[in-house]
Amino acid sequence: ATYRQSSVGNDEVAEQKDPTNVLLHRSNVRRLEGEAIRDSLLAVSGRLDTKQGGPSTFLYLTEFVEGRGRPPQGPMDGDGRRSIYLAVRRNFLSPWLQAFDFPTPFTCIGKRSTSNVPAQALALLNGPMVRQQANLWGEKLLKEPVEKRIPLMYETAFGRPPLPAELSAAQAFVAGREDDKAAWGDLAHVLFNVKEFVFVR
Repeated sequence: ATYRQSSVGNDEVAEQKDPTNVLLHRSNVRRLEGEAIRDSLLAVSGRLDTKQGGPSTFLYLTEFVEGRGRPPQGPMDGDGRRSIYLAVRRNFLSPWLQAFDFPTPFTCIGKRSTSNVPAQALALLNGPMVRQQANLWGEKLLKEPVEKRIPLMYETAFGRPPLPAELSAAQAFVAGREDDKAAWGDLAHVLFNVKEFVFVR
């Protein structure tokens, strides 16, 4: 029952008696794993390839990833394949996934560590793949009527309609640029960087 609860406590007495949630009177907020975040980016942008099986995809490696035996360069979005199909080479790991606590393949890991560090926010803000998927999402939105775009974005990214303040802020963000795919790509990039996108509440 605890895992089915919201992490937002609505029982003030329980919050006072158990502020750190040791007794599990509500669910704990948890961050998605890096692979799930990557797959979510691809799914929202419409790029996710749900085909099962097949060969793995080579990683996209930046110019900073160097070394002997460097594998061939893969596409930035991994051809849209789910993260489980990304090739793992222990000397050439994805820096983006490593920011989100990707376990090192040198030894067995019984339990994955979970951190909340600035590198994660920077990966979502500056990652070329994140920007690429935001632009694809923005381009896809141009096919929808203008008045449906922002509610559709919130329902797709967060599974809920936008709050009135969020709706007005988003409308102001794209005001005068409703036909500009870059404006919608920028708004998509903003929504990718909202904590609600990577945290399960």
